[in-house]
Amino acid sequence: MVSERIQRLVDKARDTVPTVCLDRARLVTEFCKRPSIEPFLLSRAKLFKYVLENKRIFIDDDWLLAGHTTSRLRAVNIFPEMSGWLRDEWDILDQREFDNFQFVSPEEKKELSAILQEWEGRTFEDLTAMQYSEEELDALDVGVMTKGVSKQSTMCMNPDYPELVKVGYRYYIEQCKEKLKSLAKEEMTLEKMNQKYTWQAMIIAMEAIIDFAHRYADLAERMAATCTDEKRKKELLTIAGDCRVVPENPPQTFQQVLQLVLLTHCAIMIENNGYHHPIGRLDQYLYPFYEKALAEGQSEESLTDLLHEFKLRFEEMWYLRSAGEAEAYPGCALYMHIVLGGMKSDGTDACNDLTRLILRGMEDLQTKEPCISFRFHKNVDEETFRLAMKIALKGDSHPAFFNDGANVLSLQELGFSLEEARDYSLVGCTEAIVAGKSDYQSNTGFFNTLKVFELALNDGRDPVTGKQIGPHTGDARTFTSLEELKKSYLIQQEYFVKMFVKMFDKVVSCHAYACPTIIGSCFVEGCIDNGKVMQQGGCPHRWGAFGVTGLANLVDSFAAIEECVFNKRYLTMDELMNLLETNFAGKEELRQMLINRAPKYGNDIEQVDKFTEFVAKSINDEAKKYRDARGGEFDIVFATQSYNMVLGKIIGATPDGRKAFTPVADNASPMIGMDVCGPTAVVKSVNSGKRCNAQGGYLLNQRFDPHIVKGEKGIDVLETVLRAHFGNEGEHLQINVVDNETLRDAQAHPENYRNLLVRVAGYSAFFVDLEKSIQENIIERTVQATI
Repeated sequence: MVSERIQRLVDKARDTVPTVCLDRARLVTEFCKRPSIEPFLLSRAKLFKYVLENKRIFIDDDWLLAGHTTSRLRAVNIFPEMSGWLRDEWDILDQREFDNFQFVSPEEKKELSAILQEWEGRTFEDLTAMQYSEEELDALDVGVMTKGVSKQSTMCMNPDYPELVKVGYRYYIEQCKEKLKSLAKEEMTLEKMNQKYTWQAMIIAMEAIIDFAHRYADLAERMAATCTDEKRKKELLTIAGDCRVVPENPPQTFQQVLQLVLLTHCAIMIENNGYHHPIGRLDQYLYPFYEKALAEGQSEESLTDLLHEFKLRFEEMWYLRSAGEAEAYPGCALYMHIVLGGMKSDGTDACNDLTRLILRGMEDLQTKEPCISFRFHKNVDEETFRLAMKIALKGDSHPAFFNDGANVLSLQELGFSLEEARDYSLVGCTEAIVAGKSDYQSNTGFFNTLKVFELALNDGRDPVTGKQIGPHTGDARTFTSLEELKKSYLIQQEYFVKMFVKMFDKVVSCHAYACPTIIGSCFVEGCIDNGKVMQQGGCPHRWGAFGVTGLANLVDSFAAIEECVFNKRYLTMDELMNLLETNFAGKEELRQMLINRAPKYGNDIEQVDKFTEFVAKSINDEAKKYRDARGGEFDIVFATQSYNMVLGKIIGATPDGRKAFTPVADNASPMIGMDVCGPTAVVKSVNSGKRCNAQGGYLLNQRFDPHIVKGEKGIDVLETVLRAHFGNEGEHLQINVVDNETLRDAQAHPENYRNLLVRVAGYSAFFVDLEKSIQENIIERTVQATI
């Protein structure tokens, strides 16, 4: 059971109405009106400093940790310099269906409109929009791909917290000063001038966060001076003392580590319009402070209480998406991972008493953020592994499970040493990175393979809009073999992958000049040494992921055509195309034939699973031909978030029997209702795609009947599935354990289920906060009742 203080924080997190905070928008707009010819890096650093100096701050009566991204609880910042879409949507932020935010007054709503007018045509999104060709805009319009990070800065900042907690910010500041001192003795060049500005900007930004912490210290001291409650007064003075120490200096206590991480994450979120910023291996870098705290007489209960607040404070962070993106990421996903367990860099097991304390704390309090994940390896401590499974089976969606055997190999293939790879963290939905050593971009955009397949069937013409957007590859009605169709698909895929890469290169190049991430660069290997921010190639390990969608429907469609057209000849290609064009109108028996007589992905059937490898290998091979504008390579992650709902609305009927404009399968999971042989068969089908063809992972959702996973026997069931999956280089599995009766009752009586968490995609959300179509999609997922 949580303490009364934590319960009050939970109630505030769930009951406070989300609002729009204009502080940052006002300050950025004010600052950018000032005439200046300073280099952009310096100007950007000073803008960040101005915001931290002038934004309103507060300390809630129940906080033991200071720091917040906005001026009040449950509020979201506005980034007027980034988000062009706001010009068209500002007036519906408080009315829209997904993730709506209220205004504190009608006057503030009008003020936002005025601020946005000042930025019209001059936002980062406007800049990136100018880069696209007509052909690229057509591909975006019909849904072949999405834009990725065209309206936000580089994401996926995982600061080197294991090192940062040892040295504090001052160490990095002194590094920059030493670099500047050495540079002053050299002849100036263009490259060296850029280094000079970079180091100066880094110093300004880090000093700004230190001063931000000192503002909280000052506020805590003022509050303590007038506080009549001696217990609270002591707490406030502790906050003040901690904020004088960190993040400037190395933390000395358990609480100071949490304070350093929270303030650093707040700063990263305030600086640029991004998310996907992991917390990393908290049970590893916090462990020495945990041991010290116990030795000094602190109780595990008090430390758990601090951890509960720490998690709730991350749940307090918000990211404002456009209405379309909010539909694809319902529940305001941030993907801020805490990673537990796994291996140490020497290959030994990393599970410890703090790992278990964090897991046991999850029995009393689950939060939608941070995402909590557990790393498995063949020598994992069995007690801790079973505890993690027990927590997951309670039905609150955390932790997700990841396989060291797969992720270490993938990171080695991407250029990391064995020791570095073993120390991996997680970002996005399923992607492994190394904290403090990675410049990774998880959102290059989504690549819609099912739409590419639809174009392959129609000679490069989109049947939904009638636009000819792909190359001419022949009319599928004339195809006499599956090989002709596969050839057509590969030509279309080659054409659009090249376009996809070109689009991302334009956007990521804009990042380097318009929205560099200064703070993230301070704590990532190579950036200070090279005098370059991440966006300019400062970090040596650079790569990005294609978010590939449509796997199950595409695989099932290939299998349906092979079996029903070319093997059994139940119908001709011409008849099939007529069915698709008419959305099976009046031909339900033929639609059922395509569904029931062709094998389906998710059932461990080689006849269909061979197409999983074909699809995965072909897109991976195509992506590996390219390097991005930073010189980084690409990998593949099969993930959709809730874009399976959005993308389905722009895809016509498909040969697997799916009707036009209905949802496609989520992530790498089978199509709803098609997996009928249990979860062990599902993981075998997923693994048929091969780990090496998706180094970013295959995001797999599985839903279990609560009745078969009860007690110790239920843990045995889940362990059987996980070991089968991970023993075959499976990378990831996340579960929901909830029956339809509970979910239906939650729809009818949401007030009784306000804390019901469910896995949506690579993140969790409160079920009652989701729009009904997303709720229905979760309810319709196959409930596994056997193994």
